[in-house]
Amino acid sequence: MSRLAIAAAAGLAALALGTAGASAQTVVSKIKDRGYVVCSGSQGVPGLSRPDEQGVWRGFDTDICRAFAVAILGDREKIRFVPLNAAQRLPAVQTGEIDFLSRTSTITYSRDTAVRFVAITLYDNDGLLVRKASNITDKKQLDGLTVCLQGGGSLTEKAVLETEEEFGIEMKKVYFDATIQARDAYFAGRCDSYVTDGTAAAGQRATVAKNPAEHDIIVIGKGTEPNGVAIAYGDDQLFNVVRWTFNALLWAESKGITQANIDEKLASGDAEISRVLGQEAGFGKAIGLDDKWAYNVIKQVGNYAEIWDRNLGANSPLKVPRGMNALYRDGGVNFPFPWD
Repeated sequence: MSRLAIAAAAGLAALALGTAGASAQTVVSKIKDRGYVVCSGSQGVPGLSRPDEQGVWRGFDTDICRAFAVAILGDREKIRFVPLNAAQRLPAVQTGEIDFLSRTSTITYSRDTAVRFVAITLYDNDGLLVRKASNITDKKQLDGLTVCLQGGGSLTEKAVLETEEEFGIEMKKVYFDATIQARDAYFAGRCDSYVTDGTAAAGQRATVAKNPAEHDIIVIGKGTEPNGVAIAYGDDQLFNVVRWTFNALLWAESKGITQANIDEKLASGDAEISRVLGQEAGFGKAIGLDDKWAYNVIKQVGNYAEIWDRNLGANSPLKVPRGMNALYRDGGVNFPFPWD
């Protein structure tokens, strides 16, 4: 054997040993030992992440996190949520206080170099809640109005500043530590408007306003906000679990696989469906999961469309259209990666 081949073999052996040693310390192995997933919660954003009257966490971001609990542990209920404000969320990932950040968090350069964003789960814009009685038909009419908002350099604050610059106006800003405080101040009449993510604004209007019909939502800012799931750096297995679990949600929608018909689809004889849903031995081995992890996720949580519809869309009080969040074939930007 040549010296080059010997060196390569030694390198591969060392890599295998290193990987074996590292795998015992992965977050996935810790979750399995612990028996539950720890996920971020918001401080109460309807449709996205908040506990209901019985204390059960509901929402789009919440269900995305439940999918990870199913993939790893086989049970959507083996999960705990930690309510976090904007300032707390990234440190909670870095310190290991939470396993997954799935809480209205937009990927940016500075954030993605602090924690690892893995999947973009929701594309959003910033929305300004205003009272219809204000009769705002032009953004220039926002000049001089007060706006309740969360401080600390949030992207929604940036959207207000961009709107001021674009239309040559100046709004009177009233800052709060948390977006929920800003929301409550707006509905209490302390401000003329309130800015937050567009889907969050729809949720606040639908569930918090005494009369939702009395409020409009104005899209402001120049950018689209890609919200996603983040984890701590340095864990390839967890990265794979997040990426491919979310991919399974989009893939199932593209294949027409739902909670209700998954067993019928599995019996159809489609080779890809059979493989991804766990009929091929060893399918889950590459990411350290049970072969039926994808089947369990769809059976217990549903596909992407089902998660959207029950929390944000047609089957929810919010009635938010899919827009960019639709599959590419339906005019959106989402599409599943191949399973080759």
